[in-house]
Amino acid sequence: MVIDTFQGVSVLAFPTSPAPKQIELTMNNVVAAPTNPFTGSTQQVLAWPGGDFWSAQIAMPKLTPQQIPTWQGFLAECRGKLNTFLIGDPSYKHPQGTVKGVPVVNGAQSAMATTLSTKGWTPNSYRLLLPGDYLQVGYRLHRVIDVVNSDANGDATISLWPSLREAVTDGQAIILNNPRGLFRMSDNKQSITIDETRYGALTLTVVEAR
Repeated sequence: MVIDTFQGVSVLAFPTSPAPKQIELTMNNVVAAPTNPFTGSTQQVLAWPGGDFWSAQIAMPKLTPQQIPTWQGFLAECRGKLNTFLIGDPSYKHPQGTVKGVPVVNGAQSAMATTLSTKGWTPNSYRLLLPGDYLQVGYRLHRVIDVVNSDANGDATISLWPSLREAVTDGQAIILNNPRGLFRMSDNKQSITIDETRYGALTLTVVEAR
């Protein structure tokens, strides 16, 4: 089912039943660190701006004969790498931090920034978010790097991974509960293996949609 569009392609509803039994979210970085072949020393380290991205492998539990058609339809609607869908870490529902206030983006900020200025927190609050927490801005899933505290105005700067994908606007919503990000299939071939019991096995390899 199409729920939206993104850069001219469809954003599909990811099937909710059954829930994945395992998901491996991988943080990928593009960093060049050539090594001197004679001394073994690193000559230079260069990070490609915006070259950080998510990928994931999702293992599903055995699909019942009744569930298989839904997933077959979803795979067909993905059309390989074409269309997109939203997924998150199924084991993560809420921040570990003591969230206080209703935070939103504080001022317009450019794509590829690695920090996010926010406002709307309860002033002078500590440990609002903790390292490893997730948040969602727009269709993008980010991980919090450092402890987040608010100042006397209720403002806070959040260090993020990955960097911002698109420019954000003042007052834009920040989603802290059940955050998700936009992904697509990493391959144009997808299949469900059905055994003699008529149950199906499915593993999805996906990459952040950019």
